[in-house]
Amino acid sequence: MKKKDQRFGTLAVHAGEDRFQHCPSSTPIFQTSTYTFDAVNDAAEVMQGSRTGFVYTRIGNPTVRAFEQKLAALEGADAAVAFASGMAALSAVFLELLSPADEVISGSQIYGGTRGFFEQFLSRIGCTVRHFSPHEDFRKKIPLLVNRKTRLIFFETPSNPELSIIDMRAVASLAKKNRLFSVIDSTFATPYLQRPLDHGIDCVVHSATKYIGGHGDAIGGIVAGQAEFIARLRKTMLVYIGGCLSPFNAWLYLRGLKTLHLRMDHHCRSASAIADFLSRHRKVSDVLYPGLLNHPGHGIATKQMKGFGGMVSFRLQSRAACRKVLDRLRLCKIGVSLGDTETLVMNSALMFHPGLTDAACRKIGIEPDLIRISTGLEDTQDVIADLDRALKAL
Repeated sequence: MKKKDQRFGTLAVHAGEDRFQHCPSSTPIFQTSTYTFDAVNDAAEVMQGSRTGFVYTRIGNPTVRAFEQKLAALEGADAAVAFASGMAALSAVFLELLSPADEVISGSQIYGGTRGFFEQFLSRIGCTVRHFSPHEDFRKKIPLLVNRKTRLIFFETPSNPELSIIDMRAVASLAKKNRLFSVIDSTFATPYLQRPLDHGIDCVVHSATKYIGGHGDAIGGIVAGQAEFIARLRKTMLVYIGGCLSPFNAWLYLRGLKTLHLRMDHHCRSASAIADFLSRHRKVSDVLYPGLLNHPGHGIATKQMKGFGGMVSFRLQSRAACRKVLDRLRLCKIGVSLGDTETLVMNSALMFHPGLTDAACRKIGIEPDLIRISTGLEDTQDVIADLDRALKAL
């Protein structure tokens, strides 16, 4: 069977891992910084790209390349390039595409680290970021934001932490019509639940730290897209900036991807049950989960996602109520990441901005009364029981 005809689970297990000497069932970790050659001409040919091979692990490594090829196969991309973290991957894309004074159009609901990169770095080189909300008619709003300096559109779907849904095909169409490069952070969905490139998006970014690794034991990021753009990223961002992924972490991600489809199925089932429980709880004021029929993005999510994801967010009456619930949880752990085997919960206002008022939090895009849940792989009923016991404190 040709790889293009293979289904997700088969690609997750086999893609990128069939070209090693001695046919190991587990890809070796090439824990080396440099590679040697028998002759000067051999080295020159590899360095000039006229023959395949590796020169220096910052630029390329067999274990890292296997991870890149597997992720590219799962995304349906020409190629992929890995980085030391999700933020390294995301910033590499922006730095490659933007020059001083260029402009970006971005969704308003984005990861705090991305917002910080916009505010702390892009602003320093004179780049302007203009935002659109997933709650407005962005088909009308985005054209109003475009000018001769605009270079790209960036967004998340589902978004962090409110799990808003944006129509990928509509964004891709607007981007092409206005000659813009489209970039999505698809960390929450993973390649198993959605494939943005199939909807016309130019470039996909993942924090591999999350669901791709799936065990909370490695930091990394990856970008997938067309071969020419990925080659540019590899040459400029890895050669000259150097935020490369370690071979050992690449091996952990190869291992993680082999069970991604199995883990995501459980995450989705668990998130659906938890969202249903929370939506019926009298102490919960609002539940944000794309799988709920009353979620404003439910219809679009049904069309462009295979499942609704493992993330659930919900609102209580106040920040104080959130503190009381979080402090009473025992099985669910307070933590800032997501996609792990353990259920993780957090409130950004309490954990990152305890000195800001509610109004000040909302001004910077943080909802002070919102708890985000990253469902783990525990028995779902045990997680629900833990939430129920904590909510009784209210």
